Amino acid sequence: MTAQIVEQENTRMSRESSLRASILDGIFASIMMGFTVNYTTPFAVLIGANNFFIGLLNSIPQLFGSFVQLKSADIVKKIKSRVKSISWSVFLQASTYLVISLFFLISKKSQVEIFILLITINTVFGCVATPAWASLMSDTVEKNKYGEYFSWRGKVLGFVSLASSFVAGFFLFVFPNKFLGFIILFFLAGICRFISGIYLSKMDDIPVETLPNRDFSYFQFIRRFSESNFVKFTLFVSLMNFATFLAAPFFAVYMLDTLKFKYSTYTIITSAGAIAGLISLPFWGKFADRYGNVKIIKASAKLIPLMPIFWLFTKNPFILTVVNAFAGYIWTGFNLCIVNFIFDATSSDVRTRCVGYFNFTNGFFIFLGSLIGGWLAMHLPEFIFNSSLLTLFLVSGLARVLVNIFLLNSFNEVREAEKIEDRELLYIITGLIPVLSLGEEVFYRKKGQFDIL
Repeated sequence: MTAQIVEQENTRMSRESSLRASILDGIFASIMMGFTVNYTTPFAVLIGANNFFIGLLNSIPQLFGSFVQLKSADIVKKIKSRVKSISWSVFLQASTYLVISLFFLISKKSQVEIFILLITINTVFGCVATPAWASLMSDTVEKNKYGEYFSWRGKVLGFVSLASSFVAGFFLFVFPNKFLGFIILFFLAGICRFISGIYLSKMDDIPVETLPNRDFSYFQFIRRFSESNFVKFTLFVSLMNFATFLAAPFFAVYMLDTLKFKYSTYTIITSAGAIAGLISLPFWGKFADRYGNVKIIKASAKLIPLMPIFWLFTKNPFILTVVNAFAGYIWTGFNLCIVNFIFDATSSDVRTRCVGYFNFTNGFFIFLGSLIGGWLAMHLPEFIFNSSLLTLFLVSGLARVLVNIFLLNSFNEVREAEKIEDRELLYIITGLIPVLSLGEEVFYRKKGQFDIL
């Protein structure tokens, strides 16, 4: 009995140590993201990328990153360590940002093409780490605390990323040499990613028992579409992102090139979505734990087609800030519950492989969406307010509607959850039911259940 207690205590301490290392990794990774995610496309625009190259920038990295994830489980199996697979990939990813910081040495004639190449390599290394990281975290975090932990983690790291993005935007606004300003940001991003890799290497490398008869190819995975709940879910999410990324890369182009917004205005609008998402994360985690991930995914998916449509009716930066805040709120619930559902629907011994196959499918369709969106941006008629980009936003919204019509009800929840009518949940999410009258209902507290942080 004493030996069992000691073992349980050691396991608890090991888990806590890993989670501390993970959050420190996340902090530095979030700084990296804050310095880069919203500024990759603006930098491409600055060095002369047209709409076609913007499409390539947002599609080619996804394509190669998707393909490498087909082998992510095999890479972990060969290395025999999830922690080594993750940390080595992260160190290599960090090195690409340092190479980008040497961009002033490259001829202007080839800067766009080389930038796309480096971002592609960067994405590939990041994608090698993703399935193994997701698998490791799902084994490190207690299963009954997924909703609480990942919403808390997302809130903390999201604020770090948001603050970093604000700092980056302000820095670009006041720094006289914009090109050099971007170079400095990429250099700092690389340093932060190196530090995050160091903390990742300190996580407990929980062993995974791999059984030969549990290995399966991607084509075996896809062939189970008619019978597999998870494969149907994978296709739904992937096609929704395909429809989304027809337009997603071009909101930055529309704001900076068409509307001529300053970097400060651009930063405020893009950050509004992040702020709304961070504020709402605990609510989404609470709802997901109570009503199930699938309920939240389906409710938020019904609102996602509205997001690009709103952009057709205004050029006012204040209204666009509100629109982007609402979009960030809805997408946060959608994305949080996607991750939670993957963890719930897959067992530990196949999770790395399933995450890899999910990410490959999702990434491949994002690639197609970005590539086709880039072509459409240059060829669609300008019949909506003389802008082909606004026409593209309309096409993206309609495509999202079609995905909902054909696939929204094709997959189901995999765990027990409290029942709620779809309409009632939609009313709660959109605020049509007054929050105060639902105070006791939404923020219920019972012994053993999680309070909103």
